[in-house]
Formats: sequence, C-alpha cells, structure tokens
Amino acid sequence: MKRLGVLALLCAACASGSGGERKAPAAKPSEGAVEVDDVLHGVKYTLPPSAEGWQVAHEGAAHVSGSGVQVEVGSFPLPAEAQPATCRDAARKRILAIQQRSEQREQRPAQQPPAQAEAPRDESTSDTPTAIWTFTRGTSSTAIRTWSGFFARGSDCLVLQVSGPGNDAFGDKVFDSAAKTFKVHALAAEQQRDVDLLAGMGFLERREPAAALDRFEALAAREPDFAKAHFGALMAAFEMGPQAYARGLPHGKAALKSERDLTAEQRQLALRAVGVMQLAENHVREASETLAELVVRAPDLAEAQYNYACALARLGDRKQALDHLRIAIQLDRELAGHAREDEDLKSLRATPEFQDLTRNPPQSAR
Repeated sequence: MKRLGVLALLCAACASGSGGERKAPAAKPSEGAVEVDDVLHGVKYTLPPSAEGWQVAHEGAAHVSGSGVQVEVGSFPLPAEAQPATCRDAARKRILAIQQRSEQREQRPAQQPPAQAEAPRDESTSDTPTAIWTFTRGTSSTAIRTWSGFFARGSDCLVLQVSGPGNDAFGDKVFDSAAKTFKVHALAAEQQRDVDLLAGMGFLERREPAAALDRFEALAAREPDFAKAHFGALMAAFEMGPQAYARGLPHGKAALKSERDLTAEQRQLALRAVGVMQLAENHVREASETLAELVVRAPDLAEAQYNYACALARLGDRKQALDHLRIAIQLDRELAGHAREDEDLKSLRATPEFQDLTRNPPQSAR
C-alpha cells in the first residue's frame, strides 16, 4: 500500500473581525451612548458618548474622529470549548510568536540594535468583567494603547479590541463601556455551520489536523447528515496518520454515502483516503470496493491503481492484481521499487510476471 499525501483542500479562512457589521448610528454630542449591533459576529455592545461623534472608518470598525480611538470585534477558533482566559492566552501567544518571527527575519547591521518599537510593552491583564489584556506599542511620541477583551461562544473566541493614542484617556473609557455591555448571542444554525467549516479548514491550512478533527467531529455530531463535516473529519484524520485511521473511517463512509453534497474532486479525495485507511485497518474487501470505484473515476491516478493492486493481491486475485500493478508502474516507474518491498504484494513476488515488472519497469505513460 502506498499512503498518499493530503492535497491542500480548500482555501483557509479564519474570521479576522472585518466586514458585515451593522453600522452604528451617528451620535451627536447630546445624544448619549451608541448601541452597536454586530450581526456578523452575533454581538452587541454600547459605546459611550463622544464629543466628536462616532463614525464608521471601514466596515466592522467604529472610530472617534479627531482623537482616533477605534473599536473592532474579531474572532478566532479553538479546537474545543473556549473560555475567556484560554482565549486570552491563545491570542497573546500568537501575537508574541508573530513578533518574534518578524524580529528574526529582519536583517540589521551588527552595530544597530534590534528595534523594540513594535514589541508589546506596559502589559497588564485582568479578569473583570472578562479576560482582559492591555499593552502599548510604538515609540514614545506615537504610542498606541490597545485594550482587548475576550469572550467565548462554544469553541470560538470573540475579541473586543479598542485602540487609541497612548495619552488619550478616552480609549480607557470606551473599552470599559463596551466590555461591560458586551453581549454574545447564539448564531443561527446555518451561520454556526459556516463558522465551524471555516475553523476546521483553517486548522488544516495551518497543519493542525488534530484541532481540525475536533472541530469537524463536533459539527458532524450536531449535523450527522452533513457530508462536508464528515469529509473534513476524514481529511484531518488522514493527515494525522495511521493512529487516527480508525477514528476517521466512519466519517469517510458517511461522506461517501452522499452523491450530491461533495464535488467530484472531493469524492475522489475521499475515495483515496478511505481506500488507504481500509487497507491499513485490514478491511481488505471493503478497500477493494472503494478502490475499484476510484480507478474507474481516475484511471490515470497511479496511486489508485497501485493500491487497488494491493487489495486484489491480498484477496488472492493475482491476475487482476498484476494487471493493475502494471498500469500503476506505467504511470509512475518509481512504484516498481516500492512494490518490491511492499508486504501487501508479497503473494505476487514469486511470479515471473512480478519479477519482470519490477525489475524492468515498462516505459512510463506520462
């Protein structure tokens, strides 16, 4: 059996807090507080009165003209149930890691010390009214103070972020008002499904298959007939390797039951993964059926022909196994060397056809 590498499945997408917010109504100095209803993230909060009024700087962010205090809401996923404090720890770790990588990439003359202007400083944390992290960046003359409040909804972290000039006390007032009035609402089922899909795909993109598997499995448990959730769980388990195959196989079978919800490419990927898993888990008869469909769908896929030959050899069908092994080696001559060492093909080793095929591979069809 030859284990395949996982293709980059879909574009990674993580909610970053931009777009989709309902604009807060402009407030005149005498009108008082402003209620913000963020439909995209499913939250509401209150901004205090501003002498200069609130405006929308860009979709998803309100700011105070003149003083420059800005308010944004963002989100990021965790593999399992989130808590405000764990959200804060994850965000802090990520930001500091990005800062460290940025400093390592910079090439400076030996006599010039590394610039620390953008590194967080004057950090402080609190747990009232929620998990809070504040810090300052920039030079003394251009200092920007950032206040971040963390909230949780299921396995997702919501971040309320207020930033403004370091010497402007109004930013502190804005954050205090927004954090104390911040309300997190449950998302509609369809919106939550999209959030979970994006979270799982984001984890796959970042090479965190265990986290992706947790998110996709939670979605599949909530919506057992949703083929894409099962497909995501299958791909995550396949990426994790043999130790996760038993966990991923039920999801693969569930995904393949759907004839409409997967694209042709996704179904082919699912067949490849399920066939390899079934061979590894000694479900040889089932593997042969899975791989038979795959070679019909993708006759020029060398690994499919090869793994089908492995299944047939283990079932005792030497003739068919040799036929498909020949096709596989014609498509990829390097498989001849792999075949000589493959235990799945040991029943073929004594045959003259196998010895000739692996010793003198036919000319590649590619």
